Amino acid sequence: MKYTKIVEFYEKIEQTTKRLEMTDYLVGLFKETPKEIIDKVVYLTRGKIYPDFVELELGVAEKMAMRAIANATGATIKDIEEDFKKTGDLGLTTENFIKRKRQLTLFAKPLTVDHVYNIFDKIAKATGEGSQDLKIRLLSGLLTNAQPNEGKYIIRTVTGRLRLGIADMTILDALAIAFTGS
Repeated sequence: MKYTKIVEFYEKIEQTTKRLEMTDYLVGLFKETPKEIIDKVVYLTRGKIYPDFVELELGVAEKMAMRAIANATGATIKDIEEDFKKTGDLGLTTENFIKRKRQLTLFAKPLTVDHVYNIFDKIAKATGEGSQDLKIRLLSGLLTNAQPNEGKYIIRTVTGRLRLGIADMTILDALAIAFTGS
């Protein structure tokens, strides 16, 4: 499943404040999701990559994310910081810089949910000496191949600010409707 499919649903969800509409969008997303990756889609939709009892987090600070954005887009950290001050949302800043990226990416492959999830998993598990640089490299690689709207949600996810406004119970309701019809 392409990551852009999830992003399309995220954008719809972000536009509403109505819980029932959010549930309907989630039902649509879950119905379109292959069963073998439904767990990954649910975790990503919660802004996480693991269940709460697994005490691993992505651990990407805003400054680290800015370095990854700079590497992927050719922008300067200063320009990124200035845009971030205006938007107040590093995801929107990422979207802006990917739109005007200076380095053209040849042969960019569309991102898949599996690929994005696996990179997030590697970022979360990176520890010790050199782990910061590894996290930046992995994140830069994702952003290099991302569409502008994909980059927005990638950065929001890794910095822990997905901003969808979805409660866990809404996700549970949507799963119940998607897989049992009620």
